[in-house]
Amino acid sequence: MCEVQKNDHFSPSADWHDAVRLFLQDCKSRNLTNATIRRYRNGLEKLHQHLALQKMQWSDLAPALLTHYVIPSMLEEGLSLRTVNCNLCIYKEFFKFLCGEGLAASDIGVWLKPFKLQPATAHTFTDEHLQHLFALPNRSTFTGLRNYVMMLTLLDTGIRLKELAKLQTSDVLTEEASLRIVQGKGRKSRLVPIQRLAINALKRYMQERGALGHQYLWITLENEPFQTGGIRMMISRYCAAANIQGIQCSCHTFRHTFAKKYIMNGGDIFTLKSILGHERIETTEMYVELFARDLNMQHEKYSPIEHLAEELPFFHVNESEVHV
Repeated sequence: MCEVQKNDHFSPSADWHDAVRLFLQDCKSRNLTNATIRRYRNGLEKLHQHLALQKMQWSDLAPALLTHYVIPSMLEEGLSLRTVNCNLCIYKEFFKFLCGEGLAASDIGVWLKPFKLQPATAHTFTDEHLQHLFALPNRSTFTGLRNYVMMLTLLDTGIRLKELAKLQTSDVLTEEASLRIVQGKGRKSRLVPIQRLAINALKRYMQERGALGHQYLWITLENEPFQTGGIRMMISRYCAAANIQGIQCSCHTFRHTFAKKYIMNGGDIFTLKSILGHERIETTEMYVELFARDLNMQHEKYSPIEHLAEELPFFHVNESEVHV
C-alpha cells in the first residue's frame, strides 16, 4: 500500500499514455463494462487536456496543483459540478491503481474531495399516474399484455431499463419469487425479489410468449428481442396517452417511484441498496434525502406520540407554558 503524505509529489515511472493504457487494461481484466471503460478514458483525456492548458507535465501533479489549477480550469470551461465530481472519481481510481502498481510515489487521489451537491430532483409517479398507465394496455393482445407486465415488473422491482431488456426466461425464478439481474458485462448478478401479482402476470406472459429459439424474455410480434429503444418509446407513448405532465416519464421514473414507495413503507436502506444494485451506500442514501419531506409527512401521520396524545390527555403540553 502506498504511503501518502500531503506534500508528496506525483512521480510516475511511466509516461502518460503508457499509464493510461495499463490502467484501462486493468479495467478490462476486472470485466468492467465498455461504457465504464469509455468513461474512464474520456475522463483521463480531459485531465490531459487541462494539464496542457496549464502548461503542466503530469509528472508535476500534486494535490495542490489539481485543486488550485486543474479543477478550476474545468469549472471555467463550464462543466457542471456533477461532471467534475465524476471526473474526480475517475482520477481517484487512476491514481490508486498507479500507486498500487508502483508507478507513482504516492496516491494523491485520496486528497481529492468531491463538491457537495444539492440532491437532484427525482421524478416519481403518483398513484393516480400509475392507475392511468396500467389501465392503458389492452391485455387481450400480446403486445398489450407484454407492455403491462413490463411496467408491472419495473414498478415492483425498480430495475434499470438495460437490466429489464436483458432479462432471459431463465432469469425469472418463480419458486424463489425473484428475478436474476445480470449487471454490466456479465461481471456479477443479484437477486431482486418480486411479489405475487407480478409473478402471476409474468407466468401468464411467458405462456403467451411460448418456446422460441432464444431466451430473451421480452419479444416483438416478430419474435425478436424487444430492445431498449422500443421499450423507451413504449413508456413515452403511454405517458403521453395518460396525459402525465410536469415530470420526466421514463423507465427510471418507475425506479424512483419504487425507491420512494419502499422507503415510505418503512423499508431499510441496506436492503434497498441490494435491490437497486448500487455499489455505494451513498447513492442509496440520496433517495432518503430526496424524499425527506415525504418522510416527515409520513412521520407526522403515523407518529406514535401524536396517536397516544389523542387517547391520553397527559401527553399534551400546554403551548403557552413552553418557553423558548
